[in-house]
Amino acid sequence: MFALLVAALPGLANPWRTRGIYPDRPGMPALQDVAAACGVAPPLMAPKWVWATAWRSSKKLLPSLHRWDPVAPSDTCVNLMVVWLKALSGNRLDGMADGGISYAFLPPITRWLVGPLVAWLYPRLQHQNIAMRSSFLERAVEAELQAANVGAAALVALGAGFDGRSLRYATSEMACVELDLPEVIEQKRGLVKRAVRRLPGLESAATYITYIGANLSNVPEARAALKTAMTTAVRRGRKRLPAVIIICEALLIYLPREAAAQLLRSAVEEAHEAGVQQVSLCFADALPGMESVAYADAQRFFTSVGLQLVPETWTPKPGLARHMGVARVPLVPSPRASRSTR
Repeated sequence: MFALLVAALPGLANPWRTRGIYPDRPGMPALQDVAAACGVAPPLMAPKWVWATAWRSSKKLLPSLHRWDPVAPSDTCVNLMVVWLKALSGNRLDGMADGGISYAFLPPITRWLVGPLVAWLYPRLQHQNIAMRSSFLERAVEAELQAANVGAAALVALGAGFDGRSLRYATSEMACVELDLPEVIEQKRGLVKRAVRRLPGLESAATYITYIGANLSNVPEARAALKTAMTTAVRRGRKRLPAVIIICEALLIYLPREAAAQLLRSAVEEAHEAGVQQVSLCFADALPGMESVAYADAQRFFTSVGLQLVPETWTPKPGLARHMGVARVPLVPSPRASRSTR
């Protein structure tokens, strides 16, 4: 009996383990340090059972929140849950502001539960974890745009879900392309229409976003979608061949290991084939087949898919999407560019 009790102790203690402290994960930085690097307040250092209870309770509430929602979005790969968390974060002073876009995506009446008047009542749990990766990506994208020395650029979001980033960036000089499952794309269009009605200033940006439906876990289908995405980005760049910034936020987590690696490899190859001058990847995800947070392991993975990890951007964090950073492709003249100079 005593032996059984001793064997059970680690399992009994697990729910009380504080989130953000992982002595069994070498190299994982402290949660407070990651939050400071991302420019947001850290999530609450609460026991695991508090986080789990908050997540399960919120998931159970989702159907009721959308019971009379004409758009009727589904929670594919928790993308609906994430947009609520982003809306909550965006309505807090210590969160990640997104211009009210995520909040504008939400259904009438029930969205008041995460509105500006009550958002401050929520403890910093899942929404603050989302805020860290959103803020990291925002800073990474801005840095890549500053580093690009070409006349036009484009954003290509892989598995964009219900994220509103494209609505903040899309202009006549900044093409934005989003790829996701066809049913998610259809629901996203409905959410964008709702947001434009509430925030008329988004109407122009919405016209410069291209949506491509594809199953990104299917390698041939993903490759074809990426070809369309990259040629679209080049065509809409107009001035000259653009820099393309690929965004990957919590997508690879849901893909088979080889499909995830091939997706990034195909993105790089199709960008080169389309004649893109500069390619970079801003990511907050779980790299396929990589449990560690070691820089060397991440660099080996990116080398295998034709990218080079930028050392100073490598920022692992606690959570499922534990790998954050920027990877770039060395500037190589494309076949199309070479042909055009002959």
